[in-house]
Amino acid sequence: METTTSTKIKPQVHDLSTFKQIMESRSHPLDMLREGISNMMAPEIGASELRIQHYSHPEYNASFILKDNGIGMSYTGNAENPGRLDRFIGLAFSRAAGLSADYWGWKGLGSKLMLNCNKLVVETWTGNPDEKFIILNIINPRSSLLSEPPIAPDYYLTQRDSLPSDHKGTKIEVLGYDGGKKMYSMEEIERYLYWNTALGITKDISHKPQIFLKVNSEEKNLDIGFKYITTQLLDDGSRDWRTVVIENPISKSEKVIIDGKEREIKVTLKGGFTLDTGKFGLSPYRYNTGLRLSVKGIPYFQFPFYEYKGKKFQQYKDLCSFVVECDEIEPKLNLDRSNISNQMGDDPIVKTFKKLTSKCFDEFTEVDQYKEFEKNKRKEDERNKASAVRKRQAALSKANQEYACVETDEGTKVIHRVPDNSEMHTLCIFWKLEALGRLPFENFITWEHTKKDGIDVIASFQIDDESSLENFVPVEFEATFENFINHGHNPKQTKCIICWEIGNKSALRKISDFLYYYDIDGTSIPVYEIKSFPDVKIHNYSEIS
Repeated sequence: METTTSTKIKPQVHDLSTFKQIMESRSHPLDMLREGISNMMAPEIGASELRIQHYSHPEYNASFILKDNGIGMSYTGNAENPGRLDRFIGLAFSRAAGLSADYWGWKGLGSKLMLNCNKLVVETWTGNPDEKFIILNIINPRSSLLSEPPIAPDYYLTQRDSLPSDHKGTKIEVLGYDGGKKMYSMEEIERYLYWNTALGITKDISHKPQIFLKVNSEEKNLDIGFKYITTQLLDDGSRDWRTVVIENPISKSEKVIIDGKEREIKVTLKGGFTLDTGKFGLSPYRYNTGLRLSVKGIPYFQFPFYEYKGKKFQQYKDLCSFVVECDEIEPKLNLDRSNISNQMGDDPIVKTFKKLTSKCFDEFTEVDQYKEFEKNKRKEDERNKASAVRKRQAALSKANQEYACVETDEGTKVIHRVPDNSEMHTLCIFWKLEALGRLPFENFITWEHTKKDGIDVIASFQIDDESSLENFVPVEFEATFENFINHGHNPKQTKCIICWEIGNKSALRKISDFLYYYDIDGTSIPVYEIKSFPDVKIHNYSEIS
């Protein structure tokens, strides 16, 4: 008789493999700083001072030191009752695991990014004379965990009685970070801190420790808070319409049902846009334009701007610096918090968040400042267009401006100004000559002009009365012959080359003043120089005005 047994089992986790994946799952090399600052700045830590130092260690090269004077970390060695150091060493001791955690401690994975170094040293003390001063050394974590297969680095924990010289708080030395290969400048680190970490927090917070950043010998005291676009005033005290900000944050909310329970999703839009991006250092190369997601005040990453801004807001993303806050989206962030995991799926929280963000932008387009901007921008665009036309008029009427002309019984007929390395100007001159019957061909008919498939013109032509007719063949136009070579055209797909001028005529076989042949790869292509056509004359404006 068969017997059936049922046993409760527990899944096994390969911690080392998970550690390796976390170390490799980062969108920016400095994400380690983002997680470190979140830990140090957390209100539960109670630190009044944070210090970040980046320097070249004599043995390990590029390294970091993170230091705070907060409550320190205790160690219990008990997974059921972990201390702060247990959580730092271990994996996923966080709110996502159902444990109590600090304000920003959702997944409990961030501190593992510090293991991407050659040596990690943690010194910590709670300030309680009855508790031990703890020193943790982790040897070769980077090479150990990134090996195939990953192996466990060596952890050495030292606990001693506190000394009068000890200070409450935690000091973490990340020696040889990322292999010690990359030294960052003050500007690079400061920019990252403000646009990606709790240093650039988008909300008002009551707990604001002093933060010092030191890079080599240079040190700065950094103010806490996001670098918002601010309203600009003119000399007369009136508001400059070129910069538009959301004076009062725009919020939208909606209730959704998740697993049978009602949850409220709230989205708040802040920021603005400006035509004077230089005043605020906005640049796509600085990763500070467009729209950023802020969760619990941390501006984690940029969103695909045009997918979230709705249909009414029309400003270009590189002029913008917006923040959309939504704490309810926190569980939907991916492992390294560089994106939303189910952004294109049907998750109700994500879909609601996206919809509410678009509604916030729609409301922004209804405020008076935005409408005033659009009105003034249209006027400025029209003035700029008029100014551009006047500049062109002035240039065309300069005494030395050259024009391609033909001589007729009625006198000199102006065709077009001499091309300024312009293929379209070259085409214009040629077609006018074709219409006037002034081309040095026996026959020439332009059937079509297109940029499709790299072919300029489909034409039929006959060079002279002794030549055969080339019917419906590709003809390439260039301002200069050399552009034909520079553009990488296939000579075997070209029956004729027509250009305004030939720069180096010695490279071609001359037939007449205006006709040459380009001999290449067993192919001979006729090359026509328009400026040398018999009927074409070049005159200055002063001669024809």
